[in-house]
Amino acid sequence: MKRLIHTLSALACLLATASCEKDLTPIVLEEPRLNFIYYNYNGEVTLAEDIEENMLETAYSFALRSATVGEELTIDTVWFEVGTMGRLFDYDRPVELEQISTGEADAVPGVHFVPFDDPQLLSKSFIPANQNKALIPIVVLRDASLDDGNVNLQFTFKDNGYFKPGYEAFSTHTLVISSHMAKPANWDTYYGDNNFGTYTELKHQLMIEWTGNSWDEDYLDELFAGDSNYVTYLSQWFIEKLEEENQKRLDAGLDIYREPNGEPVSFDPEPWY
Repeated sequence: MKRLIHTLSALACLLATASCEKDLTPIVLEEPRLNFIYYNYNGEVTLAEDIEENMLETAYSFALRSATVGEELTIDTVWFEVGTMGRLFDYDRPVELEQISTGEADAVPGVHFVPFDDPQLLSKSFIPANQNKALIPIVVLRDASLDDGNVNLQFTFKDNGYFKPGYEAFSTHTLVISSHMAKPANWDTYYGDNNFGTYTELKHQLMIEWTGNSWDEDYLDELFAGDSNYVTYLSQWFIEKLEEENQKRLDAGLDIYREPNGEPVSFDPEPWY
């Protein structure tokens, strides 16, 4: 499924406006409202009954993004697509976000992300005139505290006089920010362990280095939406590539690739049962 996440050079998407109101409490549109937009891997807007729990959370990894772009990032921009409910207006309408405190490793404004009321950030956050959707930025910061663990940034739309939050299921999202390699949120959705073996950060890094691909949520969406035979080919290719690279290391007097716990790296797929 297309992710809600977009980073600087790559824009990807997530949640659906209320194109399907089945099983949703009706809202009286006295004022315009906002929802996040989600898409499935076919590029279609996800309907209410098709929303999955993992869609409501996006993982951002500084290590993964840095490996993808080829430089160490300390600041990055994550974009989220939002859609309006109600009529169009012939002028730009500002969009404001606000953090929801969860009490569980909450991200700190000014430390892990640029505060939502930052003037420069607000200048980029609006629905253009005569439009019903836009990309809204969140700027994440690589603080040293991320080395101790991930932080969670849960957010929703602020009632700013121009918009109110839309349907509850479509107006709240969580961004998990980390400094280390992080398992893509859709890895389990696509049975990554059954194709490439149990996920580990080291394997993730090797997959990026050996293929030149990002192996993030967007890449997995594209990969598994394509030819399943190619996925099968990659599964075997990684096994053979690991053997080849391990032999090179042994020939150079080095040990084979091992996980931090000392176990050899393995791309052997987990059984399907």
